[in-house]
Amino acid sequence: MPKLYKLKLILGGAQNSGKSSFINFINRHQKAEPPIGVSFESVNCYANNGDLYKFLVWDLKDRERFRFLFPVFCRGAYTGLICFDLSDKNSFLDLNRWITLFRESAGEIPIILIGTKADLEKREVTDEEINDLIAREGLECAFFTSTYDNDEKKEEIFREIVQKIDLNNPLNHFYILQDSDDKKFKLIEKLFERCPICKKKNHSNRDLRNVYYNKHNPVTIRLRENLLRLINNLENINIEHSNKISIGIPCCACFKEFFGEQQV
Repeated sequence: MPKLYKLKLILGGAQNSGKSSFINFINRHQKAEPPIGVSFESVNCYANNGDLYKFLVWDLKDRERFRFLFPVFCRGAYTGLICFDLSDKNSFLDLNRWITLFRESAGEIPIILIGTKADLEKREVTDEEINDLIAREGLECAFFTSTYDNDEKKEEIFREIVQKIDLNNPLNHFYILQDSDDKKFKLIEKLFERCPICKKKNHSNRDLRNVYYNKHNPVTIRLRENLLRLINNLENINIEHSNKISIGIPCCACFKEFFGEQQV
């Protein structure tokens, strides 16, 4: 049975630390400055055979007028991420403020550092300084990112977070939902949202979602490709025949009525 987790994640970092570039990997749409000092991004991670990890990322905006609210925003977080600029020593020195905030407000949660702008020749923070800070403060680890990193690099950060949720459950497969995937899935979801026999709305699309986002099982990969091909072909069906065609997934009652005797 696939597992479902819903978790809160807090993201901190000084102004110009590269935090916006990192969060825009998750949601690439630019947004206006939020009026309360925090914005929200959702990240859906799929692992193994359909396990779903839904993260709500609280992106704390480092403005002086908002800082009194940060302790409240941090409560209930499962993990903390802190960005700093590898080419700016002051950005690195500011990490102590964020670490203290996370520890005092959210408890002993795992904290991961994200060193940004790793592609720049100018670098003011050494690996030794970063490792010393990790050891001294009991942090998890540090990742280095740049504007040229591909999505696989940034997936490592969330894979690290997910792995710590259940150390006894190895991650054989891992994938972060992309905007393009979501748009395609919504087309499939709309096509199969009602039973083709009784026309009642199907109560759940969880199994369909698990099939679509499983990108490592050859059987589900072929099935997803066929579903997308079916949707494309439906657009080419002659209108005069379209009312004679009924496509979808039978609801539980109709499946039992028509196919019950064929179940093994």
